[in-house]
Amino acid sequence: MKRRIPICQTVKQNCILATIIRSRTNEHDHDERRFPLFGRSILLIVGIMLCTSLSLHAQVRLIIAEACSYFGENIEGEVYGFASDSEAESAVDRIMRFTGLPQNFTIKAANVPNAAAVIRDNKRLILYNQTFMERVKERTNTDWAAISILAHEIGHHLSGHTLEPGGSRPETELQADKFSGYILYKMGATLEQSQKAMDTMTGEGGSETHPPKSARLAAIANGWVEARQQANDEEEQASARQPRETERSTNSAKPPAREKTTDYPEHDPEYPPSIQPNEPAYVAQCVFQDGTQSFVMPTGDIVMNYMGMTLQIGRRIASNDPRFSWLYVIDSSDPTVSSYLQMMGVSGVTYGIDPAGNIWSQNNWGQPVQMGRVIYTNR
Repeated sequence: MKRRIPICQTVKQNCILATIIRSRTNEHDHDERRFPLFGRSILLIVGIMLCTSLSLHAQVRLIIAEACSYFGENIEGEVYGFASDSEAESAVDRIMRFTGLPQNFTIKAANVPNAAAVIRDNKRLILYNQTFMERVKERTNTDWAAISILAHEIGHHLSGHTLEPGGSRPETELQADKFSGYILYKMGATLEQSQKAMDTMTGEGGSETHPPKSARLAAIANGWVEARQQANDEEEQASARQPRETERSTNSAKPPAREKTTDYPEHDPEYPPSIQPNEPAYVAQCVFQDGTQSFVMPTGDIVMNYMGMTLQIGRRIASNDPRFSWLYVIDSSDPTVSSYLQMMGVSGVTYGIDPAGNIWSQNNWGQPVQMGRVIYTNR
């Protein structure tokens, strides 16, 4: 992977650049054709502004309210956050794609002992020590180790652990460990790779805030096995549906097409057809371009699977807009899920589904943007 030049080094280089520019303009004070006085002044000012701007944005002092750290060390003294590197940003982006949830935090490099999920000014941050992450990769000889640590900290934020006072606790650490194992299976890691950081970098004993290594390894394995079982169940369901799909495709005697009574399938008395034992209990599958999937139930509820749990995250309603057959509204009757959707700022977000099954939203300028497609079952 490409290595990103530390911003402090960039600041130093640009300050040197400004000095060189100034010295070279002095050498040509009498050569107005090459460096006119006005041009030299502007060049010098730009160099100084560049140094100042980068210095101001190189680091920020962090006042931390709550923190869940990976190994349990206290985060003491002055903490400064720096720009994260592209490798960490890429890893976080990959992890979030497999959660099906929007990113509700910012990642920064910092002078923390290892990695931590923290709250600062009511905003969620993930802080990580770049030197520590490099040492993890060297000792484990795999990139999965660093990814698992980031996944663990992401699990704290997505589970709401940092919103609770008191910081790390054994039960929340095990939940974050399980989340790490679950996500790493979905990303393609083996169980050994998923446990590598924990097995290599931690001691055997526990503490008041963190369980012993054996318990944390077991939690990672539990999440990894659960994700594997879920994947196997989905494959079995797909295999069970295959014979019916083949039978329908080879049946030449097709019934005459009937006229739909409405643009909204859920209002049609003949839709959906009765659910067969080997067919899914949903009437439509919504597949977004980022890989997120959700399912429309016969009741109109929209659900998604999260770590083996079925969560109601939206509802299907009729549309008064002639462009759309129906609307996908993010909302939940479950108080816990509803509060979480509001916390992430997505409650009430609405997508339009056109007659062809395309999912539409709009950008900040009001222009339509296609977000994905709807696949209807037995339609």
